[in-house]
Amino acid sequence: MNDEVNITGWDFSQLTETGRMNETPLPWDYHAIVKQYIPGAGRMLDMGTGGGEFLKTLAPLPQETYATEGYAPNVKIAEENLKPLGVKVISGYKDSKLPLENDFFDLVINRHEYYEPAEVHRILKPGGYFITQQVKGNCDDTITELFGAKADIEFKDWSLAKAVNESGKLPFEMIRKEDATGFTVFKDIEALVSYIKVINWLVPDFTRDKYSAEIETARKTIIGQGSFKSTLDRFLIICKKTA
Repeated sequence: MNDEVNITGWDFSQLTETGRMNETPLPWDYHAIVKQYIPGAGRMLDMGTGGGEFLKTLAPLPQETYATEGYAPNVKIAEENLKPLGVKVISGYKDSKLPLENDFFDLVINRHEYYEPAEVHRILKPGGYFITQQVKGNCDDTITELFGAKADIEFKDWSLAKAVNESGKLPFEMIRKEDATGFTVFKDIEALVSYIKVINWLVPDFTRDKYSAEIETARKTIIGQGSFKSTLDRFLIICKKTA
């Protein structure tokens, strides 16, 4: 199968469920970890919910559940997915000043979304937990290097060590910290093209015509090696607000 896929939100299931794209398994289960913390939470926030695809899988959710989404094309999708579950979707905000009260949440979760530690600390109740799975700054280096795209220097050094250091400047107790190396694996060229189109900041000016030579190079790699692998290193942090 070599058909390009129209992806909505961050729902890559059309590619993953058919085996056309997959990710290196992690040594932890983020979904299972979050589920362990939900029963003790009256209020929960999902930062950067995308189209709400992941948050839906956590149901039943706390009585008061909120979600933020800063990427405009995803907001309507998130509302359609999450409002039936009673989730309030928040958009149009600044990362440095979320439109949320101080000491408000028992649990804040964040899967692959930017965050400012001081804001997370501000909105958490004392004794509340922050659980985040982050993507290291080298993410998709293989793609950006092949297509000659400029890397985002601001986040290039983002890593477990840097995140732990930033959180350590605030009254947080570190419960768990762990990192893992891996790849996103594409089994056909149209799966890779579909991915680049939805993650459109990787190659901002991407068109098939403009990058036909690079697409052909990736296609030959898939034919010769069985897949095209793109860097995907991740890390996990769980911390508790102590004051």
